[in-house]
Amino acid sequence: MPRRSAADSKKDRTGQILQEVLRSTFVSTTDLARQFGVSTVAIRRNLAELEQADLVKRVHGGVQAVARPGQIAQYNARLFEGITAKRAIGQAAARLIRPGDTLLLDSGTTVLEVARAIPASLLENGNLTVVTRSLVIAGELRLQRQVRLIVLGGIYVHDLDDFVGAQVEYGLQGLHVNTCFIGTDGFSVERGITTDNVLEAQLYRLIARVADQVVVVADSSKIGNQKLQTILPFEEIHALVTDTSAPTDFVQTLRDKGVNVVLAPTPDPETCR
Repeated sequence: MPRRSAADSKKDRTGQILQEVLRSTFVSTTDLARQFGVSTVAIRRNLAELEQADLVKRVHGGVQAVARPGQIAQYNARLFEGITAKRAIGQAAARLIRPGDTLLLDSGTTVLEVARAIPASLLENGNLTVVTRSLVIAGELRLQRQVRLIVLGGIYVHDLDDFVGAQVEYGLQGLHVNTCFIGTDGFSVERGITTDNVLEAQLYRLIARVADQVVVVADSSKIGNQKLQTILPFEEIHALVTDTSAPTDFVQTLRDKGVNVVLAPTPDPETCR
């Protein structure tokens, strides 16, 4: 296997390992350690994460895919893309949550990290209400008996792990939340947050209408991505939580527009070997 460049080695290993396993069916732990320039102990930690998500199976000497690439939902494959930044963003966004809040946690892997980062004290004693259309987020919170959990049902989309359709839109009617957390495929100063999923564009507008505060959570790699349709302009967004790699001029422009930009410090994966 060719050795990765220094720049590549700073990217999140877990997602890269998943892609390698899907391409090769079986990969040895030793080869992965050599390829990424880290210890076998570090590689085993990455493999444990993937196995816990049912994406790979560890066998003697290495790891193998549990299914062909086309059989793995896009959502599961994205779980480990940019995971270091997503976790940092989730932790920073969760600090915006206050006791007694009613929250709408939309679908998406970055929003999932917000759910996972809610402090135990808030989950147990914060009198929180959480509305979501994500099956994974609902599963994440289902054992938190002190949280009032409301799931918006509809047509389930496997690759996106969310419910869509008229049932979801109907379920939003009459709701009011303090804060909604939404992700995005791309965003820019000129167009706001954008998506290629035109079927959900209207749904996002409905979600924003029921919230006092709209918080977008997205890593800096989404900046400048010009997707097909605008979901919301930045004039309708109250806060953006992203990582410290966001360009300074972009951050300042949004702040000038009145958007609260929170920059989550992302640890260098090289320090986590």
